[in-house]
Amino acid sequence: MRRELRSMVTAVICFLLVIVLNFLLPRLLPGNPLAYLTGVSEEGLTTVQEEYYVHALHLDEGLSRQFAHYLGSLLDGTLGYSFKKDAPVSSLIADRIWPTLKISVPSLLISSALGLVLGLSSGFATKRRTDSWLTPLMIVLNAVPSFLMALSLVLVFGFKLRLLPYAGLSSFAHLILPVTTLVLGMTPSRYLLVRNMVAVQAKERYVLYARQRGLSDRRIRYSYILGNIAGPFIMALGIGFGLAVSGSVVVENIFSINGMGKLLTEAVYTLDYPLVQGVLFVSTAIMAIAIILSDLAALAVNPKRRLENE
Repeated sequence: MRRELRSMVTAVICFLLVIVLNFLLPRLLPGNPLAYLTGVSEEGLTTVQEEYYVHALHLDEGLSRQFAHYLGSLLDGTLGYSFKKDAPVSSLIADRIWPTLKISVPSLLISSALGLVLGLSSGFATKRRTDSWLTPLMIVLNAVPSFLMALSLVLVFGFKLRLLPYAGLSSFAHLILPVTTLVLGMTPSRYLLVRNMVAVQAKERYVLYARQRGLSDRRIRYSYILGNIAGPFIMALGIGFGLAVSGSVVVENIFSINGMGKLLTEAVYTLDYPLVQGVLFVSTAIMAIAIILSDLAALAVNPKRRLENE
């Protein structure tokens, strides 16, 4: 149980550090913090505008008071204000988070199912022909950059064969290429994790005893080994979900999907630091929550972990 608790505590600490860094960076960087927090150059501001922004952003108060106001914006759900887009950051993120979830959730579920089934099969019989070609293939796929995979799919299925649309998310068909890109990118790591865990478990005594009793390989894999690897696998899924949501920048830009990844890109290009802060905060919050929930689920499916190391 201590491992799960350490993971939860680490997730919470990282989340709190992101909050502190989000607040401090625009105030500690060289130059006027007003330029970072509004995205407007100092030369383009009149005296009246500068006074308005300084008061609106509480820059005329002490650092502790500024931090209190920043925490208040997180607690009331506004997440700050984007002067570039003239809207609360939370409303901008709310409009973009659904497209991101539409491609990340199916990708996570499909890649997890493929990694689990294929990893169980290969890890249980590492000397079979299937493992001899599947594992090297997964290692190669794991090394291919996501942008290269996405561009290849667009060129083949979007331009050459003209079978699938490659921009936007206006129909189910538009989901196929971005989801396929993410699945190809996420499946290898899940497969290799499961395959290696199963290969270790296959040498344990309980597996040898099960074979001597005449149980089928399928039953041994899914009734015995799966229960022993379920905890670490679920914990990996929690991290994977957080990464899928926060790491979709490349895929969303290539496939012109107006999700959080593309919103972050727009914020960086326009120097909209409040929006950058908001996206990073939400992404980190999603990852922290996913890790904590996956750790709790890992404990639930393997209760004996609660008694270990106590």
